Amino acid sequence: MNNPYILWTERLSVRFGDFWALRNVDFAVREGELRVVIGPNGAGKTTLMDLITGRIKPTSGKIFFDGHNITGKSPHVIASKYHVGRKFQGPNLFENMTVAENLSLAAPGLHTVGAVFLHKTPKAVLEQVSEVLKKIGLLEKRGRLACELSHGERQWLEIGMLMIQNPRMMILDEPTAGMTEEETYQTGKMIQDLQEGRTILVVEHDMKFVRQVAKSVTVFHMGRILAEGPISQIENNRDVVRVYLKSERTEEKKDA
Repeated sequence: MNNPYILWTERLSVRFGDFWALRNVDFAVREGELRVVIGPNGAGKTTLMDLITGRIKPTSGKIFFDGHNITGKSPHVIASKYHVGRKFQGPNLFENMTVAENLSLAAPGLHTVGAVFLHKTPKAVLEQVSEVLKKIGLLEKRGRLACELSHGERQWLEIGMLMIQNPRMMILDEPTAGMTEEETYQTGKMIQDLQEGRTILVVEHDMKFVRQVAKSVTVFHMGRILAEGPISQIENNRDVVRVYLKSERTEEKKDA
């Protein structure tokens, strides 16, 4: 029987001094799924992403991707060999390069700024760049410098830089942080369009955005999985409401 999961962990734990950031977590994501991870600050969400991408090593437990044990492997190996890509919360761009140049530099096989500046970008890469620009809504701004973009557009460009690497799994850490309501909505549409069978893991706090994109949600609390299931089920889970959603709903009312 084939394993339906592309990513899974077995009793994954990590301790920093006397603090257990994660404890005995069994977490699994199906191939082609868009999974959203939520929970209070300090719940273990970012720690889990750091473990999956090799930024930190577990105290105990294992991590598997596409059947391979990737526990403790370096970030470079996990990104290049297993094609797991991650976008962090804040944009990380080449500010004085154009939108198209940023994408070209992120493309596989083109790793020198000089090649981009000397216009030696292969035709195939240029075609990829144009395709990605259409998907992230920045085709008309391909010649603009990254530093001239709005905050939301900068976030979209970094998602595009991840896309052009064609990862099997994309991990997006709070992709709507600092965005306007309209930018947040457009980001949700973009992520849904980008899925196309690709596995996407999103860490997010904005519950309106979560409702827009999520089919399956995992809730972390104090280093453990508190609940998991469809968004409608999660929003009616008493434990989730008590430890997390009650405060989030209060913030939503303040913003209304």
